[in-house]
Amino acid sequence: MAALAVAAVTAFAEPAGYWQFDGDPSAEGIPALAGQAAVFEKGKQPVFDSDTPGSNIWNGATFSIANASNRNSLRFTSEGVTGSGSPVGGEIVVAGADTKTQPANLTVEAFVKMKQQSPRHALIASKRRNGQTGASWSLSIDPQGHVRARFDTQPGADSKSGAGFNQSFGSTGTVADGAWHHVALTFDHATRSAVIYVDYVRCGGGATSGPLVYDNSALVFGRGLDGWLDEVRLSAEVLHPEQFLRTCRFFSDMKPRVPTVAMLDQTPTRVQTSLKLDWPKVGTLKPRSVSEIKTSMWSLGCETLDRDLADWDVYKSYLDPLGIRHIRLQGGWNRTEKQKGVYDFAWLDRIVDDAHTRGLDVCLETSYGNRLYEPKAALGPGGTLPQGEETLAAWDKWVEAMARHYSAKGVKEWMMYNEPNLVKSNTIEKTTAFNIRTAQVIKRVDPKARIGGLVSAGANPDFIGGFVRGLKEQAKLDLFDWVVYHNYSANPDATYGSVDKLWALVREHAPKLRLWQGEAGCASEEVQFALSGVDWTELSQAKWNARRMLGDLARDIRSSVFTISDLSYHKDFISRYGLLKTDSNNTIIKVKTAYYVTQNVVSVFNDAVERLPNTTITVECEKKLTAHAFRDKASGLSVVTFWDGTAVPSNECATLKAQLTVPNARFKEPVWIDLITGNIHAIPANQIVSDGTTCTFKDVPVYDAPAVITDKSLLKFEPARLKKKHNNPMAAAAK
Repeated sequence: MAALAVAAVTAFAEPAGYWQFDGDPSAEGIPALAGQAAVFEKGKQPVFDSDTPGSNIWNGATFSIANASNRNSLRFTSEGVTGSGSPVGGEIVVAGADTKTQPANLTVEAFVKMKQQSPRHALIASKRRNGQTGASWSLSIDPQGHVRARFDTQPGADSKSGAGFNQSFGSTGTVADGAWHHVALTFDHATRSAVIYVDYVRCGGGATSGPLVYDNSALVFGRGLDGWLDEVRLSAEVLHPEQFLRTCRFFSDMKPRVPTVAMLDQTPTRVQTSLKLDWPKVGTLKPRSVSEIKTSMWSLGCETLDRDLADWDVYKSYLDPLGIRHIRLQGGWNRTEKQKGVYDFAWLDRIVDDAHTRGLDVCLETSYGNRLYEPKAALGPGGTLPQGEETLAAWDKWVEAMARHYSAKGVKEWMMYNEPNLVKSNTIEKTTAFNIRTAQVIKRVDPKARIGGLVSAGANPDFIGGFVRGLKEQAKLDLFDWVVYHNYSANPDATYGSVDKLWALVREHAPKLRLWQGEAGCASEEVQFALSGVDWTELSQAKWNARRMLGDLARDIRSSVFTISDLSYHKDFISRYGLLKTDSNNTIIKVKTAYYVTQNVVSVFNDAVERLPNTTITVECEKKLTAHAFRDKASGLSVVTFWDGTAVPSNECATLKAQLTVPNARFKEPVWIDLITGNIHAIPANQIVSDGTTCTFKDVPVYDAPAVITDKSLLKFEPARLKKKHNNPMAAAAK
C-alpha cells in the first residue's frame, strides 16, 4: 500500500504522545510526532485493521474518554526469521529529536495482541539510542511471550558498551495467548526504578544504574511483532495503574468478578465440619473457574438430558465456577430421530452451543436405542445393543449424521454405547464388534476424533481384557484413545486392585491406550442401585468424590465426577449422586458439600501439576495411609496428598497423627490443606525436618478425607482474618 502515516494526538493531562492508529492521520495532530510505516530488514509494512481491544478507550487519569471511536489497530507482520538478533518486520518510526520523546520520568503503555510468537524479541515501543544499536528504553516481548524491558544508561553519546549498557529486566507477565493485553513500562527518575505491568498488574522490573540517557534516534513501535498494536501512549510522568488507558471507565470495573450464581456460597466458610486443628489458619482456598485453569484430567457428568431426567438450564450456571472443562453428554438417538431418516438436533444443539460459549469441551456418547426400529429398545442402561439389519443400518446413519453435525461444531471426543455388559447377551464379542462399527463411522467423518471405547459397567479385567485383545487381534486399536470403565464401590480406595490389573492388560496389549474412569459417584443420602444400603451423607459423599478423583489422578487415569445434579428418574425416586440437590421437577434445592470439595480439588490439582509415580512417601501411622506425590510443573515445588483410605468414608472428622517423609522434596513455605473445607494451615517449624533433599513432617493430622501439603506460593486463597486484640482488659473480660 502507499506510505502509511500515523500521528500523536493530544488529550487532557497532556501526554507526550498518543498514537491511536485509527487510520485518519489528518485528525491526529502534532505533526512533530507523526510516524511513518516502514519495514526493518524483512517483513511487511503494517496496515490498519478493524480488530481492536475495545470500541471506547478511557483515560484513567481523567475518567474521560480518550478515544470515543476506536475503529482500528495496526496489524504488524513478521516473517519469522530464525536465530537471535534484532527483531525484524513491520514497524512505525517516529522522529526522536523532539524533546517530548525524551522525558526524564516515563510511562509508555499500549494494547497488544500476538498472532504468533517469534524466535526474536518483538518491540512494542522503544526509544532507540546510537541509531538502531541501542535503546534509551525499550518495552518488548521475548520469544517465550513474556514482556521485558531494556535500558542503556551508560554515559557517553557514542558509547555502545560498558556499565549501564543493555540492562534487561524480565517479568512474569505473558501475552502469548492470542488475546488483547494492556502492557506498560514506567521509569522513576528519582529512584531509577523501572516497573513492568501486564493487564494493570505489576509483574517485573528493576533499578537501572543511572538516569535515562537520550539522543535523537527514532521512536519505534511494533518492530518484529506478528500481531496487533493499538493506543500507544507516552507520558512524561510515572502513572499509577489506575491512571493507564483502559477499555472501561472505572478501574474497579476491570477487577475479575466472581459470577453470581443463585445459592452458590462463595464465602470462606462455605463448608464447615467438626475438624479441629491446633495449627494456625492461613486462609481458605479460592475456587478457580474454567476460564482460570486447564483441567484436562477431569470430566463431569451431564448425563440423561436426552431423557429429561435433569435440566441443563437449571444447572448450567454452576459449570464454570466448578472448574472442570470437559463434560459428558448422551446423544439420544430416540430423541433425535423421531421420524425415520429425519434428524432433529435442535434439543442437543442448544446444549452443546451453550456449553461451548461457556468454554466447555463436550464428549458425546452414542447412546441409546431407538423405538422406531426396535419397539422394546432400551432408552437407558440395561438394554441389548441395537441389532438386526435395518436397525444397524439406521444406527450407522444416525451416528454419521451426529458426527458430521457436531464435528463441525468442534466436538472432538466421543464415547461408545453406555454399559453394554449390564445385559449378558451383549457378549464381549458382540460389544467389541459394535464398538468397532461405531468408531469406524465416526473416524470416517472425522479422522482426528478421539474415542473412548467399551464404556464398561465395572472394572472387570476379563470383560475389558477381552475387548482390548479383540481390538488387537483385528488390528483396530488405532480407532480408540481410551478404554472407559465405570467402577462403583463403597470404599473408593478398594477398587484399585482391579484397576491396576486393567492397566497391566492395557500396557501389555495396547500401550497407546489410556484408562478413563468415565462414571462413578457417591450419593448424598441412601439410594437405590449402585452403593445402596449405605447411610450416605453430604460429608461422606464429598470425601468419597475427593478420594476417587485423587486416586485416579495418581494412577494417570482420566477421571469423571458423576454427576452435576441429582437425576429425577420419577416422582418417587430421585438419584442423589449429584453435586447439586434437586427436586422431582429438576429444580435446584441446594448446592451440596461435594460441589465445593470438587472446586477445592481442581483448584489445587490441575494441568499445572504433574504426578511423580516413582516417588515413595514413607508413612509412619497406626493405619495404612494412602499417599501420592506430585509437583508443580513450572516451579518444581512439591505437592503431596494423603488420607486414611482403609474404610468407607464416614461422617466423622477425628484425626490421627502421622509422620510423612517425602524424598526429593522442594518446599519454600509448606502448608497443610484440608480439601473438604479448603482451609489452609501453617505447619509449625519444629515439626518440619529437612536435610536439603528429603523433608519429614512430624505429627501431621490425617483423617478419611484427602489433605495436602504443598507450598503456600502455589495457592490462590482468601487470607484468614486476624483476631482482634483487646487493649482494654475490662472490655475483654466483659466478652
